[in-house]
Amino acid sequence: MSNRNRINTKWHCHVGHAGGMSGLAGQVGISSPVARSSRRGLAILLAMLTAAPPVAARVNIRPGFNSFTLEQDIELGHEAAQEIEKEIVLVEDAQLNDYINRLGLKLAGYAPHHSYPYQFKLVQSEELNAFALPGGPIYIHTGIVAAAENEAQLAGVMAHEISHVALRHSTNQASKAMLAQAPLAVLGGIFSGGGIGGQIAQLGVGFGLQSAFLKFSRSAERQADEQGAQMLYDAGYEPKAMADFFATLQASSGGGGVEFFSSHPNPGNRQRDVAALIPRLGPSKNFTTGADEFYRMKRRIEGLAESSSPAQPARDAEPPPRPGAPSRRMTQFRSEWFRIGYPDNWQVHGEGSSTVTLVPPEGIVRSGETAPPALAYGALISVFEPYREPGRRLTLSSATNQLIRELQRSNPNLQVTTSARRFRGPDRVEMIRVMANGNSPLPQESEANWIVTTFRPEGLWYVVFIAPESDYGDWESTFQHMLDSVRFP
Repeated sequence: MSNRNRINTKWHCHVGHAGGMSGLAGQVGISSPVARSSRRGLAILLAMLTAAPPVAARVNIRPGFNSFTLEQDIELGHEAAQEIEKEIVLVEDAQLNDYINRLGLKLAGYAPHHSYPYQFKLVQSEELNAFALPGGPIYIHTGIVAAAENEAQLAGVMAHEISHVALRHSTNQASKAMLAQAPLAVLGGIFSGGGIGGQIAQLGVGFGLQSAFLKFSRSAERQADEQGAQMLYDAGYEPKAMADFFATLQASSGGGGVEFFSSHPNPGNRQRDVAALIPRLGPSKNFTTGADEFYRMKRRIEGLAESSSPAQPARDAEPPPRPGAPSRRMTQFRSEWFRIGYPDNWQVHGEGSSTVTLVPPEGIVRSGETAPPALAYGALISVFEPYREPGRRLTLSSATNQLIRELQRSNPNLQVTTSARRFRGPDRVEMIRVMANGNSPLPQESEANWIVTTFRPEGLWYVVFIAPESDYGDWESTFQHMLDSVRFP
């Protein structure tokens, strides 16, 4: 675990003090019946303390740098909720709303730090997503409830979102964004008065579904996993259920279709990390996976989906349109940690987050009416945090292999077709390239994936260039031109 996400461990042990007292009694030659009784009592106490289990380590994560007050968190969350609720459809079923609020408030009772006015709302959407706003508003898509196998898994998602609020990740992200854009305004105390929403809007930080409030770093995700696992443990739920459900979502994404992961990037091996954390959360106990009420609510959501989706007459599905040729004119995408050129008729998705996609028009498609959107043409750029395997040195090759295994977990049909090749990229940076094939979201197509990796201070930087195998030859020169344009600050 990195220093950024350290778990503070406190061990309370009084054995040394008891032994010291016993030794002192012996030194001064106490031999009276009272003294012998005292020694017997100390010996018994020493044995009890030695046999007693140590006090368990607790997750104790401190919120990071923040320009906002706690009251401003609440104000911002209220203003953001008003804007976002113009873009979503909320569930109006009283029983479902009562259930999700009771479950959320039960979990929030175990949240650390400030006691925010938490509110939990269901979004009527089959998309697998959930998100939290500063100060307490939390939204769960009905697709999450439908996909969860038990209440513990749903509680895991909710505990994760509550942790983002408690650890102030949204306003931490916004603070860093504003500090980069207007450091003098932040240091000058511009955010000390009222009307904070209007003030930060002037600095380019918005409130909508694509705002900085809803995009977290891998470090924040790891912290939310750790704090959420502690909350599940305290509430009596199986902590591993959270990581298990995220693994299920990752596997069902089929290459990135789950909206949750666009704003909640995978911090690494969630299942492994949470499993390693569980023994330190506290003494083992009988965990629950939840009550029967969850299954009644799940059936109610399924009925809600059926009633809101009237049957449509069957028709032959039309193949999605294919994008035109990439423009020969290049523009540049710039972030804090890399730059890359791309055709000027493409679009950027995920700007300001840790995962960026560069996509031509019509490069994102659906393979069916109910299928999530997926990338069929374009480039995906992100950072993977590799781990040192026991007895092995972490190299660029081993880190790349870890990345490929992680990609295969979310896309089991992904197969490496050419062995890894080491080469010198732009500015003589050492890189590795690998070709892999998988299922394309386009019907009756396989997909070519050109994966390029290199070490950066943030972790293993990688780009995946994607196109259907039948079109890859026409797009390869554009992908090569994009790679040649990469620069690292």
